[in-house]
Amino acid sequence: MKTKNYWFSVLKKDSFLFSCIVHLFRINEDVITIVRFRPKDIRVRRSNKMKEIVFKDGNPTSFLRNEISINLKDFDDCEKTIFLLKELGFKDDPSWVKKKEEFICEHEKFQYTLSLQHIENFAYLLEAEIISETKEDSEMHILNLKKILENLGCQPIEAVEFKSKIEEYIKENRSNKILK
Repeated sequence: MKTKNYWFSVLKKDSFLFSCIVHLFRINEDVITIVRFRPKDIRVRRSNKMKEIVFKDGNPTSFLRNEISINLKDFDDCEKTIFLLKELGFKDDPSWVKKKEEFICEHEKFQYTLSLQHIENFAYLLEAEIISETKEDSEMHILNLKKILENLGCQPIEAVEFKSKIEEYIKENRSNKILK
């Protein structure tokens, strides 16, 4: 199983990063609606470009997570999957909408994906990632991802603070469970 390496940085709306990031190669832009289920991290993600169910293994604030995704045929499949997960006893968090732009950044002969995200009513995030084959690769990539964010003038958020922000969002939006 391949491991994705993540590094998050929370941005302020008027951050100068918006002017810095345009120098990178843009590869994708999308608006995605996401419903996450617990106790495991299972997500149903849908947009006009993709429909999928994703299982993310490990702590959401960890640098290393295994991820398995299965493509769904259409929006109806997304609704049926949400219904099935609820019937199986999984608890859904409030859904959220993420506006995302993805860029490629080359560093130390590797290509990293940078994803500038605006999660409505939550935060602006910059996610940097690469898929690693081995644990040794992962450790090297974590250092490179930190350097990339530092070069962009971003301060990574600590895992405890990020988890706290997620829990606060869930608590404040508990009544918003309708997939838009």
